[in-house]
Amino acid sequence: MINIYDSANQLAQDLTKTDQYKAVGDAVKAVQADDESAALFKKMDEIQAKIMQAQQTGKPLSDEDQKAYQELNAQVQKNDKIVALLKSEQGLYDLLGEIQKAYTKPINDLYEGLRN
Repeated sequence: MINIYDSANQLAQDLTKTDQYKAVGDAVKAVQADDESAALFKKMDEIQAKIMQAQQTGKPLSDEDQKAYQELNAQVQKNDKIVALLKSEQGLYDLLGEIQKAYTKPINDLYEGLRN
């Protein structure tokens, strides 16, 4: 019997060797090396956590948090290091999306007869 976890672990190792993964790593280091960018990233991360918590609990985001998010987002868009990080993250997520399509194809194929 096949141990699919071996394949998953190999995929995780292979992922770290991709250009997309390396680009995110380089972008993270650039943000960490710049105090202003690092502080801005930390604020962004905190606001996003509040937003996710509000969504999960079904509570609306406070007006204060909405305003803080909008102001922070404007600052983030002006920070070249964070913008580069976000772009590199998108490249990695695009790759992960393609990988997900590949490993879910057999599942989708199972349902093909029901869809026609």
